[in-house]
Amino acid sequence: MILFAQKGEVNTQATLKIAVEELKKAKLSKLVISSTRGNSAKEAMEIIPDGVRLIVVTHHIGFKEPDQDEFSLQVKDELLKKGHIVHSATHVLSGVERAFRREYNGIYTAEIVANTLRLFSQGVKVCVEITLMAADAGLVRSDEWIVACGGSSKGLDTAIVIKPANSSRMLDLKIGKILCMPSEYQSS
Repeated sequence: MILFAQKGEVNTQATLKIAVEELKKAKLSKLVISSTRGNSAKEAMEIIPDGVRLIVVTHHIGFKEPDQDEFSLQVKDELLKKGHIVHSATHVLSGVERAFRREYNGIYTAEIVANTLRLFSQGVKVCVEITLMAADAGLVRSDEWIVACGGSSKGLDTAIVIKPANSSRMLDLKIGKILCMPSEYQSS
């Protein structure tokens, strides 16, 4: 496992290279990544090997502003023309619960799971979440291993090998291998 000294978009290229290396080595055929505005998706599109399906999971419409899509329509068109997938969906590990937390100041099961995953890194939480979202949309299957990449705010800084599950069976999801992530721990 590679530990990055800092989190965020400075690791996007390295994270994608690590993910692609694992895809080739393990002969896996799907790469699921998070991308809010399209920058990470564009970088992934440039290095994705033939025979690998790129599935880009974005924020749902209205995440920041009602009815607004943060993802670049130009990048989306490019991805679709090349046969890749762009999937916008509600965040499995917050979604409706976030509205209740904001209104009533409570904490709910999905947010407890999200915060537990953040103990590893924000990117691990994102990888699990986008994998669940992709499985719920039928874009990945629960009987295959895939590589997922997520990040912390902007860019990608985490890559994992993961066996998906549908959100209603979330506890069947398996993390096979953490390929890279940011960490405050740095060995000498």
